Amino acid sequence: MQRRNLGKAMRYFGAGCALVSVFAMFGCGDGGEDETTSRTVSNVAVPMNANTVQATGGQPVLISNGSLFSSDLANTPVNLTFGAPSTATNSAPFTLTSGSSTATGTVAFTQSCTFTISNSNIAGLTAGTVIQTFTICNLVITATVPLEAGGASGQGTVALQLGRNGVVLITVPLSNITITVSIDATGHLVINGTSTNVLIPPTTGTTGTGGTP
Repeated sequence: MQRRNLGKAMRYFGAGCALVSVFAMFGCGDGGEDETTSRTVSNVAVPMNANTVQATGGQPVLISNGSLFSSDLANTPVNLTFGAPSTATNSAPFTLTSGSSTATGTVAFTQSCTFTISNSNIAGLTAGTVIQTFTICNLVITATVPLEAGGASGQGTVALQLGRNGVVLITVPLSNITITVSIDATGHLVINGTSTNVLIPPTTGTTGTGGTP
């Protein structure tokens, strides 16, 4: 009787060890399913809207050729400054200056940027002028160090990018602005605490003793 019970116990013990081995294989990384969260944010285009435009910090952006806004401003530098945005209308006020002349108005963000002049003493930009829509209207974000999804934030730089019909016309770094950049737990970029819909993929893929990078 003792031998029979001992044999049964040994069979149970063997089965339990086999289960432990299976769980250990999947739980300890042998399956190679562990994903690194190290991600590089480099020249990432973020569409401008009422939430993301705050990354410009209300600072003037020097555009060397004002022809983007009016043919009368060809080869004339202009400064573009965005004001406090309205999330209700997905828009923001703006100021355009050329020398001592100024134009003000509202830019509407609808996966593009449409500037409408409300007041102006700049030649060629009379009140009521709607500037040809910029179908490319992005902030280009670069973080100074790799980031981890759900991890700590770091510093980054920002540039304004405008273009039309699939062609980038300008990318202007905002040299006097440093922003805070992070990646949330779902892998989406966050700038100055504002979430974006831009997904940042892992830099190095997966790790693990048996996985494929």
